[in-house]
Amino acid sequence: MSSIVILSALATVGALLLIQTKARRQLHIATPTGKTQAGNIVEACFDEHWKSVSGPGTFNYQPKLRDHAPTISITVSGNDACSTVTIWTSRYDWSYHGMCHAALMVRTQHTLTKRLTSEQVPVPGFLSANSHRVGTLPSL
Repeated sequence: MSSIVILSALATVGALLLIQTKARRQLHIATPTGKTQAGNIVEACFDEHWKSVSGPGTFNYQPKLRDHAPTISITVSGNDACSTVTIWTSRYDWSYHGMCHAALMVRTQHTLTKRLTSEQVPVPGFLSANSHRVGTLPSL
């Protein structure tokens, strides 16, 4: 019985460490959309529950209804043909040796990544966002 409790505690601590690490990472996403379209996708991800704040990125958002709310910053660079979106948590508070609202930052980063790289993103000249990838047919 005690080994189950110890394994559960270790799994919980491991999950918390993973979430904390993922929340503080900086993501660089190459997208086949232009700079303007990528910026529009980013803006569409943040609804009335987020407020725009000043910060180091092109777009900087904080959740409205949270104490010690972290700031997620997004920079869009590139041209009209393709762009790179950089996402990171630029400001956060610590509580009990961990980032406050780390899981929210991980979910937001995941949502942005999915929307920027989804099949539904229209790309001029291609059928879908992933149709420009070159593959090889298996040999028989």
